[in-house]
Amino acid sequence: MTGRRAGWAAAAAGLVVAVAAGCGVPTGGPPSTIAPTDVPYGLAAPSPTATPTAPPEAKVDTSRVHWLTTEGTLVPRVREVSGTSRRERLAYLLDQLAAGPTPSERDEQLSTSLPPEVRLSVSGLEGGTATIDLDSFAQAPAGVAGRRAVAQLVLTATSVPGVESVLLELAGEPIEAPLPAGELTAGPLTAEDYAAFRTPAAVPESAEAQPEVPATLDAPGADAPPADAPPGGEPAAPPS
Repeated sequence: MTGRRAGWAAAAAGLVVAVAAGCGVPTGGPPSTIAPTDVPYGLAAPSPTATPTAPPEAKVDTSRVHWLTTEGTLVPRVREVSGTSRRERLAYLLDQLAAGPTPSERDEQLSTSLPPEVRLSVSGLEGGTATIDLDSFAQAPAGVAGRRAVAQLVLTATSVPGVESVLLELAGEPIEAPLPAGELTAGPLTAEDYAAFRTPAAVPESAEAQPEVPATLDAPGADAPPADAPPGGEPAAPPS
């Protein structure tokens, strides 16, 4: 039996060698170099290496809040605003506007026209238009002071990259906003609309802010008493 098994093993080995030789597969010899043009497309390309994906980092941009000067103009002050989205960065900036000037900014005599305890939130952001909701505006100033408050909101919000205009809401309901000259509009408000508040001479003042003219100066010379008239209004007697 041992001899038969050895014979079958030798025959099988010879068959494998014959098949390999018939198929053209080399059975030995030194390795040979294959030309790149003979390699099928993509077979010689290196395997892609998986790159670990880093978690998204909070994006930081430099935006500006706007405060009121003693001359009645609005000036910007830089804020570093962080957030992973434009809406988050705008909400963060509005929180700083509602909080009012910092101690160092108050030392510059900067103030705000917004009422105390006001809360500002972003209720919508579509395209470049942000909708800002004011949840407490009962103590809002009137006249020019009210227009400055709206200008602060618009100029501050549009300093965020990607925010081009603003709509205002009061407790979720759309409201009309005053433009610098006093007319109301329900349309989107832009920074250009309130550019006048950056120049003192261009800020329209209310009539109440103008100094009153004494009634005796309304028509100089008309029915004016003589210079030598006594306090009672009777002309002075001629000297005797």
